[in-house]
Amino acid sequence: MANILPWTAAADIANTGKDYNLFDLLKAEVVQIKDVFKGVVEAWLGLLQKDITERQRYDLVMQSGLPLLLIIPLRWMAKWFAGVVSRTLVSTHNQVISKGIKHQGVRALARLLLGMAPLLPWIVLLIFSSLFFSEQSEPNLGGSLLVIFQVYMLYVVVSLAAEWFLLSICQGAGSFLTADSTAKLEQRTEMAAKWLLLPWAAIALALHLLGKSLIAHLIETAVWMFSWGVVSYLLHFYRLELMLNLKRLFPASVDPILDKVKESWAFVLVLPLLIPLLLLMFVRVFFTQLLADFAWYQSLSARWFRIKTKAAGEADEDEVAVDVICEDYQRWFSTEKDSELKLPIIDTGLSAAIRKDFDAWNAERSEDNVILITGERGIGKSSALIRFTNGVAQDDPEIIIKRIDVPPKTTSQDAIYQLLGNALEIDMSEGPKALVRHDAEMVPTIVILNKAENLFLAEVGYLQGWRTLLGLTNTKLNNVYWLITINNQSWAYLCNVFGREYQMRNVIRVKRWTQTEIRSLILSRNQLSGYRLQYDDVLIDTRSPVAGTLRNAEQRYFSLLWDGCRGLPMAALELWQGSVKTKGKNVVASIPQLPSSSRIEQFGPKLMFVFAAIVTHENLTTEELVKVTNMQENVIRFALKSALDAEVIVRGSDGRYRITTLWYHTVVSSLNRKNMLHE
Repeated sequence: MANILPWTAAADIANTGKDYNLFDLLKAEVVQIKDVFKGVVEAWLGLLQKDITERQRYDLVMQSGLPLLLIIPLRWMAKWFAGVVSRTLVSTHNQVISKGIKHQGVRALARLLLGMAPLLPWIVLLIFSSLFFSEQSEPNLGGSLLVIFQVYMLYVVVSLAAEWFLLSICQGAGSFLTADSTAKLEQRTEMAAKWLLLPWAAIALALHLLGKSLIAHLIETAVWMFSWGVVSYLLHFYRLELMLNLKRLFPASVDPILDKVKESWAFVLVLPLLIPLLLLMFVRVFFTQLLADFAWYQSLSARWFRIKTKAAGEADEDEVAVDVICEDYQRWFSTEKDSELKLPIIDTGLSAAIRKDFDAWNAERSEDNVILITGERGIGKSSALIRFTNGVAQDDPEIIIKRIDVPPKTTSQDAIYQLLGNALEIDMSEGPKALVRHDAEMVPTIVILNKAENLFLAEVGYLQGWRTLLGLTNTKLNNVYWLITINNQSWAYLCNVFGREYQMRNVIRVKRWTQTEIRSLILSRNQLSGYRLQYDDVLIDTRSPVAGTLRNAEQRYFSLLWDGCRGLPMAALELWQGSVKTKGKNVVASIPQLPSSSRIEQFGPKLMFVFAAIVTHENLTTEELVKVTNMQENVIRFALKSALDAEVIVRGSDGRYRITTLWYHTVVSSLNRKNMLHE
């Protein structure tokens, strides 16, 4: 059966070789449209005939447009599918959050899925229908079913996207939306999408049935102009918020021009042109929030901000106004222990990890009775030990806890035996044999050796202390549990000397604190101090909405603080004290100032060897430095004087030299670049 609908009338006229004007083409296409409607009527009449084949009946059904009735069940199925997918995405997000998963990539993906939950199923349906529609080659009224269905899905996508766009605009402008304002916004976006639905259906049908004809192009032009007007009308209700968001993209010098432009009615007609610019800004903000939990991004953003504000380590450190920080406030952030203050505890999970290993040994009295904790100075090893011992003493009072702070530098075998014998109240002159002999009659005992870096010197003949400890910990005991803490640089050196696998099997490497933990450390102490926290103007983004100004300044400050302290709480406390000043009962935080590594490079190679020795041992005297560096004493003393004058090192009351907290990471980074450390 021949095709009833004549699709090529205008094309035949164009291909006759004669010149036809625009009026003739329009006249021919009008005739074509009349033939289309005539063909539809004839198709319905043809369906009443009985003497037709199944193939002819199928063609007549498609040409009659009868399949368009399927749009109702298709619409219902699409809404059901979108609801199922959206609920699944929300449920997946809630499960990820409720399980406390800390993997940053998984949490970021969960947030992305939650944000895409309403739109994602409709976008998927639109893509799949487009792929299926591309395989349809015969244009007829029945084949327009997919076209109409696509228009409906596009209507839903535009409605949801417009609602999200306007909500983002209001949020970006700092406008608070009440329930009535939100309902009105949803009503306006839905109404605008409905106004666009019928014209889009008309242009889709015209392009499908008429192809790239003149009438189809005229309809397309009219529809786009109408759509532009509808979008402009919708946006004009929120042009003040649009302008506030637009100002965030440009410097403040452009504000007077934008203020003049927004008053003209002609500006309403160009509002749709702002959509791509604002979308780019929203995408940037979205990805900024998406990556905010990643350590590399936090560090990168903090360093980029330092570059922009020219406040890197080259800043004059003398500008830190220590004298304007009152002692009443400063004592809450002192790194020295104050028994009068009950400071908040930030649980990083270290004490729980120690307790888990101990409970496993205590339950079975296995051979794994040794655990070593290694980490950087000031990372919280001692505080975790205190919480661990307090917990054990409360839960198991019968267990004896012996804490030994190893004196510096206890490097001989006899000194180790005497130290342990005094603590355990037994004669340790026979070494491991004495422990084995008394083990059966001993009450379960935890022996804590704190500051184990004091058991050696990096010199031939001064490693016996550590070797003696290894002999004791490798002795099979049922009632002694060894808990050893050591500096990470000292542990790295000992691993290179004795071999990592021949020392301790259970090793906990303390991780650096996250930005969230550093923030909790500072803000909890500030809250207890009773002072009101404010931020310096340099940290405040005046172009951001008022509602998010304080939050953004706080995020920017703690990104800078965390990057500067490298996750060490002691360094964070020092940097905090150097970056704040008090005014009455207010405290103002500015950019944390970091020491410059260029000053380290000026000291010369000999002083770098002195720094490397101090970092490896954590603390040394002048005599010990002479031993481990094999340099002359006058050279050592000159190097120490230079470092003391530069405030890179400090000499304690015990005569031992240590790297200062603020300079520690700068010194370590410089030594690592020269390959002078073991980690």
